[in-house]
Amino acid sequence: MIWAILGVGILTILAFAITIVTIDSSQYKRNQKIIQSLTETQKPSNTLVVFFSRSGNTELMAKKIAELEEAHVLPITSNNYNIGFKGWFQSLKDARNTEAEITATTINLKEYDTIYIGSPIWLYSPAPPIFEFVSNNDFTNKKVVLFNSMNSKFEPQYIDEFKNSVEQKGGTFLKHIYIIRGRMTQQMDVNTFLSEVEQKLIN
Repeated sequence: MIWAILGVGILTILAFAITIVTIDSSQYKRNQKIIQSLTETQKPSNTLVVFFSRSGNTELMAKKIAELEEAHVLPITSNNYNIGFKGWFQSLKDARNTEAEITATTINLKEYDTIYIGSPIWLYSPAPPIFEFVSNNDFTNKKVVLFNSMNSKFEPQYIDEFKNSVEQKGGTFLKHIYIIRGRMTQQMDVNTFLSEVEQKLIN
């Protein structure tokens, strides 16, 4: 009896993991096509949008912000969190960390006044790569806006932790903007999501 219950439990967990990874992969493929339609400015700009994204939802948000603000864009990548089961499991394992292996690591922010920094929310906290990015760079006299996309919610203590990390590096934390897309099987459509991004910038 115990083995039967254990077997059912394992199969349930496995089915859940397969579902999540499949949805992640599907969103990534869909989002990459849409991202190509969003324009990036080639002009000089004093605004930079920095982002980390796994399945492309936060990248969509970042590219829309950059389009609206006529900002430059800088992606942060981490091979530990690629699409697929291994990357999903590692992101779950590392969700509350503030350190990560990333590129880009250190860049010259001198030409920018305002910096948007974004990531998904993992277990109610911004993802580790953006904490790592802040710790590696000088934000003296920079205004910083945190932006996040998420399935459900965040915990204010982790937003405060990110705010403190920005301030410790000399920056001024302006605000936090976020969009709750909904649970993975019931998420808002892309057009609604992009409209929400625009509304968040206006308000």
